[in-house]
Amino acid sequence: MGEFHSLVLLAFLATRCDGCGEFWQGLRDSATVGLPESVAVVAVTRGPGTVSSADVREVAAGITRVPVIMSDAAWTDYRVSAYPFFVLVDAPGRRVVGETVGFGWSDIVSMVRAATGTDEI
Repeated sequence: MGEFHSLVLLAFLATRCDGCGEFWQGLRDSATVGLPESVAVVAVTRGPGTVSSADVREVAAGITRVPVIMSDAAWTDYRVSAYPFFVLVDAPGRRVVGETVGFGWSDIVSMVRAATGTDEI
């Protein structure tokens, strides 16, 4: 059985986005971005009607520890209008506890710290 994570970080990324490159690379090297292991990360691209599956496979090549899903519904449900955009969700409570536009991994780590009230990240 897989490990349960109480916090899930949804990383809304585009396949053709200069600002998303750092985040795609960070997902390949997830141990180096500074997020606690207790936070599960899921990358979310637009759905197959909006973006090419081949483009998603290309940018996601080498990402082994983070699921990459294609979902227009997720972008709508979380009201994402720009990217890269990150939403931190308390999984048991099914509620958003933090969100931010990402300019670098340090922004995302800061948002997680603020949302969880901890500096132990």
